[in-house]
Amino acid sequence: MRSENVLGKWYSSKTRLLIHLLFWIGVLVLYFFTYERLVGKYYWIFTLSDFIVTASLFYLASWIMPNLVAKGKIVPTLLFSLFAYFWWVNVNYFACKMAINFIPPSEERIYNYFDIFLGDGYLGVYKLEKIPDFILDFLFLVSLPLSIKLTKVIFDDAYKLTVSERDRLSLERDKMTLERDNLKLELEILKSQVAPHFLFNTLNSIYRLAEKDSPKTAESIMQLSNMLGYTLYQTVDDKIYLSKEIQFLRAYLNLITTKFEQYVKLDFQIDEINDPYWIVPLMLLPFIENAIKHGPERSRINAWIKISLGLNDGILNFVVANGVNRDSKEPPKGGIGLQNVKRRLELKYSNKYSLDIKEEPDSYTVFLKIDMNN
Repeated sequence: MRSENVLGKWYSSKTRLLIHLLFWIGVLVLYFFTYERLVGKYYWIFTLSDFIVTASLFYLASWIMPNLVAKGKIVPTLLFSLFAYFWWVNVNYFACKMAINFIPPSEERIYNYFDIFLGDGYLGVYKLEKIPDFILDFLFLVSLPLSIKLTKVIFDDAYKLTVSERDRLSLERDKMTLERDNLKLELEILKSQVAPHFLFNTLNSIYRLAEKDSPKTAESIMQLSNMLGYTLYQTVDDKIYLSKEIQFLRAYLNLITTKFEQYVKLDFQIDEINDPYWIVPLMLLPFIENAIKHGPERSRINAWIKISLGLNDGILNFVVANGVNRDSKEPPKGGIGLQNVKRRLELKYSNKYSLDIKEEPDSYTVFLKIDMNN
């Protein structure tokens, strides 16, 4: 466990007791030399009274000062200092009041000290003209020992704030790391779903060709092999060159053209794009698969697909539209295509993309824009 004291782990209970013992011995030595010089052999009276004052204020400060300092409360701190002054004045007044009863008047030095406190009665100790006489003794005999405690309180509090801030930043870093790892894991899962989905649709297309004994079956299998190589080896990174992704889409659309031949009107307008532009792999494919599923796969009657892809000032414009025959049987609900790609767009592009879907009685159109800058 991290030590909550600026002095560190070595500041144990035994060490603390020893330090306090040495500290109070030092304070008593200070009082002895001060009062022995001022009042002679009766030094013990004021040494004892000042010790009571300083010790009580010292441990009272240990209880209340950390909270005041930590919260930056200036006024209560000043009030505590004012209380300390009046507490010292009062204790010394009553010490003089009691001591004068058994000390002979011949002790002039101590009677001079008595006169400072007792000369004008109890209320006299609060007179403004008495403050210069009292304040120097108070600062030297009481405030000096207390300042050591106050200094320790301030350093302890500063240390605790530093440790607390460091722990908070560490916790935030851990939280951000965990969130980043969770997002990365979610993206990996989403991406891993795309390839099987694509493979299922493509194999289904080749199966239809094989059923017809189409001479293009072997060529389609080779194209599929190349496309699988892309999904397995070139999409392992978070992003890939846009030109590579377009090359993959062209190969996929060639398979679609082979499958539907003259039964479906296909219009593909894909611009040549010079890198460096990067895109999340397999981000655009699900929109094309969705157009096939709800278009010619649902019904070949008046079936059509239009696809356009271009780049303007770093903004990718991707439009996929397909005809819909509402009189035909709807395709099975579910699937991971669109819901997958929407989640991936949100995770990877956040506020750098726009996705609009327009559904009309006889058509379905997707408008996707992605800011490819940076």
